Amino acid sequence: MLDDLRALGPFKYLYSTSGDPASQQALATLLQPSGGTFASTMGGEVQLPENVERIYEFFGNVTLKEGDKFEKFAKWWYGEYLGKVIQDGSIEPTPITKVKGGLNALQEAADGMLDGKIRGKPVVNPQE
Repeated sequence: MLDDLRALGPFKYLYSTSGDPASQQALATLLQPSGGTFASTMGGEVQLPENVERIYEFFGNVTLKEGDKFEKFAKWWYGEYLGKVIQDGSIEPTPITKVKGGLNALQEAADGMLDGKIRGKPVVNPQE
């Protein structure tokens, strides 16, 4: 599977939404042999090759921080990548599921996520 993904490269940036050690290792492997940078939602002790850098921040913060590596990523993300993949339909917004009942429905929404009954993002209107 990694070989199939590597064939789609080379990659400028990669992003792990799970951030677990296995996904971080997979991204580091995909960036070989030339190396590169990936963003991850988790940090932790993960052995990475010297030519691979991990940016560990909340995703929104990665694009707002000062510094060359963050500014390059933000320029690529907003200036090149995001508009292109939205236009060509490569990515779609995560679907939402409205859960009625206001704040009292928070447990129902959480249970629905765990049970697999709610896919995507549950949305609760606290003013209901």
